[in-house]
Amino acid sequence: MAAPLPYPLPEGWTVHPGRLARRWPAWFWSAVALGLAVAAGWAVLAASIGWGILFAGLVGAVGAALGVAYQRAGSERGLPRFINAVVLTRAIVRPPDSWVHFFREAGPSRWLTFWFAASGWLALASFVALIVLAARAGGTALWWLALIIPLGLGALVLATAGTIAVVQRIRHSSFGRRPIGISIGRSGVVRYYLDDVDVWPWEAVRGVLPTATVFDKAAGDFSATVELRWAQKPADVSQDEYILDGFESHAWLIYTAIRFWAEHPELRSELSTTFAQRRIESWRDAMLPRP
Repeated sequence: MAAPLPYPLPEGWTVHPGRLARRWPAWFWSAVALGLAVAAGWAVLAASIGWGILFAGLVGAVGAALGVAYQRAGSERGLPRFINAVVLTRAIVRPPDSWVHFFREAGPSRWLTFWFAASGWLALASFVALIVLAARAGGTALWWLALIIPLGLGALVLATAGTIAVVQRIRHSSFGRRPIGISIGRSGVVRYYLDDVDVWPWEAVRGVLPTATVFDKAAGDFSATVELRWAQKPADVSQDEYILDGFESHAWLIYTAIRFWAEHPELRSELSTTFAQRRIESWRDAMLPRP
C-alpha cells in the first residue's frame, strides 16, 4: 500500500513510464544517416571538398539528433537496489554499512552510444580527409579550412562523447566492478563515480535542497539536482550538488529518501533493512499517476 509522500511532488515533476521508440521514424532516419555517410565517403574519394563538407556535417548533425531523440525513453519508476555494500567497494575496503539502498545511474543507452560514436568518428574521419585534400590542392582551396576546422572540432566533440559512452557502458555492464550512483545507509550518503566516491556522514548534512530546470514543459522533461548543505564539510568530498538525471529512479524519490532520513535521525535504524526498502517503495507507488 502506498504511503503518503513526506514531501509532495512539485507540479510539473511528472513520472515518466518507459516508452518504446517509434520504429518507422527510427528506421527512416537511420537510412538517411547511412545514405549521408556513403555520400560523404563518395565526396572525399572524388576530391569534392564542398560536397564533402556538406555531407560530413549532415552525418554528424543527424547522428547527434538521432542519439538524443531516444535517450530519454527509459522509465523513471525504478527502485533502489538493496545490496551488500561490499559490492560497491569492490571488496577493497570495509564499508561503513553492511547493506545499503543503492540508486543506480541508468547509463547511456545503446542507441545514443552507437549514434554518437559512429556518426562522430565517421564525420571526424571525413573532415580530416578534407583537410588533407584542401592542403594538397592549395590556392583558393585553403579557404575551405575556415569551415572545415570548426566543423571538424564539432565532430571531435561528438566522437569523444560517443567514446566516453562506450567506456561507460563497458564499465556499467559489470555491476560490482564500476558502481555508479548514490547509496544511503545508516552511516550516511555516498555518491559513487567511475573511480571516486563522496562520503557524507549524516552528522555532516545540515540540509537537502532540490532544484530543477525545465527544458521541455510540454513533455514534462526537466534537469533535476540535489544539493547537500553541510554542518561541517566532510573530508575528501569533491562537490555538494549532484545531478539526478539519468537514474533508474525518479529524481524526487532520491531527494525524498535523502532528506527524510537526514531530518529523522530517530528512524535511521531502519536503514540498511527491508523496512526502509519497503518505505521507499511505498513512496514510489504514491508518485505514480492514478489509473
